[in-house]
Amino acid sequence: SKENNCELNDANKDMKPAALKWRQEGIYYDLVRSYTVKGGGNYIPGINRCVNKCCSQNPCLNGGVCQEICDNHSPRFNCTCSNEYAGERCGQVKDPRSCKDIARNEASSSGKYNILNSANELFSVYCDLQSQPGFVWALIQSFSIANKDIYKDKGFGTDFPVNDNNNEQDWNSYRLSLSHMLSVANYSTHLRVTCNFPANGLQYKDYARAVLAGHDIFGNWGGGCKVFEYINVRGINCSDCTAYTRMEFSGGWLVNSFKSKDKGCDFDGSPGAVHNENNFGRYYSGRINTNHSCSSSDSSTTQYWFGAKHG
Repeated sequence: SKENNCELNDANKDMKPAALKWRQEGIYYDLVRSYTVKGGGNYIPGINRCVNKCCSQNPCLNGGVCQEICDNHSPRFNCTCSNEYAGERCGQVKDPRSCKDIARNEASSSGKYNILNSANELFSVYCDLQSQPGFVWALIQSFSIANKDIYKDKGFGTDFPVNDNNNEQDWNSYRLSLSHMLSVANYSTHLRVTCNFPANGLQYKDYARAVLAGHDIFGNWGGGCKVFEYINVRGINCSDCTAYTRMEFSGGWLVNSFKSKDKGCDFDGSPGAVHNENNFGRYYSGRINTNHSCSSSDSSTTQYWFGAKHG
């Protein structure tokens, strides 16, 4: 019962006095160890070497060096961390450079976070830490169909930042600078495209995910069959398959579901497609299908993310 309970803590009243809350009829006990010197005598800190076995399995992370401490008023061990890490067990990244680093530092809520680029300069990025178990994602671009003309001729290899310094995330018109995209990509393994994420969260209808290395996302390669871990257009889907994808400096990234099968790719999005239909980007007039979630109305939005596995 609440009246008769016992709680074992990893700290005592001397280490964290503010954490100790007295209650009527409560009794506090310290678990005190006695340290002796081999051969007899009392342990003297600073003179005798401490051996309490706390470092035997090395509780320090990321190359931290463990030192045992024989003091009843302090932790039983201390971790000396390398320059890149901090925290009691060296589990925190001192200078986060990705959303994965943000997650490793025990952040759990999605939102705007500051990370460092290769020049050790801070910039802000939206981190999705919650929608997809096993992954964390950084938003690199988001726009609505109402703003499609701003983005349709801007490949990711073109430097075209939009609202990237705003404190509030603008899902209707947003894009990181090329240098910041490159910085995020350096710590990412995957590409993801979503539809209407701020309104509906993560949906696997009208969704694409691929290994980033296979897409030359900043290139100028025209069109070709690219491998996707999963792709879904208007409910038509395939896994570990190819789909016809285009990327140029002068044109936004897209999947053409109408041509995909005819181009020799695995994915066939032609059933229900409009002629020469573009999906997930480069929404030209006459190539927009309102049955595709990203382009169903002027308020529909498309998001592009770089991410990595975590947890």
